[in-house]
Amino acid sequence: MSDAGDRLAALLARWSKLEGIQPSPVPGVSCIKVSRSQEAAKRPWRASFCIVARGIKELALEGQRYREREPHYIVSPIDLPVTSRVTGASPARPFLGLKLDFDARALRDVAAQVDRSQPDVPDRPARAIFLGRAPERMLEAAVRLCELFATPGDAAVLAPLIVRELFYHLLVGPDGPAIRQLARAGSQAQRVAAAIHHLQASLADDADIAGLARAAGMSRAAFFKRFKEATAMSPLQYQKRLRLLEARRLMLDEGEGAEAAAFRVGYASPSQFSREYSRMFGNAPLRDTRTLRSTSSVIAEL
Repeated sequence: MSDAGDRLAALLARWSKLEGIQPSPVPGVSCIKVSRSQEAAKRPWRASFCIVARGIKELALEGQRYREREPHYIVSPIDLPVTSRVTGASPARPFLGLKLDFDARALRDVAAQVDRSQPDVPDRPARAIFLGRAPERMLEAAVRLCELFATPGDAAVLAPLIVRELFYHLLVGPDGPAIRQLARAGSQAQRVAAAIHHLQASLADDADIAGLARAAGMSRAAFFKRFKEATAMSPLQYQKRLRLLEARRLMLDEGEGAEAAAFRVGYASPSQFSREYSRMFGNAPLRDTRTLRSTSSVIAEL
């Protein structure tokens, strides 16, 4: 591991007293620690920019697998229903990561500046997840961000600047051209991303695919194609999987019954909800949540 990677891991270990995702003193920035390897499980991946200082995170999205050794970054501008796990973690050598809530405005601003100095590229198919080796300069900026945890007064002014710097290192790297398209107003990638965000924000509503295609300025067939290139699934599949993950969260975190959770995420038929839930998670809703509680399983994205 690089020197900056070692320093980042040490800082994250210092600030990660508990397991899982923990808020840092800087709003919108969290520390992640996992001290044991996980079984692959369906989890929601929240829109975020993560830098893994130690350990390996594996993600699978509809048959597409993503895996990179430390230190690496994982970026997605949208919520995704993924299968994921941490591997090779132990109490002596836990998985350690830094998670930033996705800041679309910062991405847009930095992308606009980079566009002025970087050669333009053709509008390519959008992709919803990016994973790659973290360069030394990105790690050094992450170290400076973590060092601000000790001085919240300084962090209020300096942390937003470092977040923009982290986006800069991302946007000038190998994935930069594709990510910049997601931020570029009017690009097909940006219009598809807007449609995806609409589905995320209105899980309980029936998806108006024709309306989303019109808003994106595409035919229905072209919209389906671009949407699947981005998320590896159709709009209805995407919405259904996010609905089921949210219903699972409601039952576990908020104590909702299966029927109430089903209605809250847009199901009109409890029996249909139960069938689709069982198909996705391998157990009926109540049995699944009972098992997760008894084993203290973590289903939150890590």
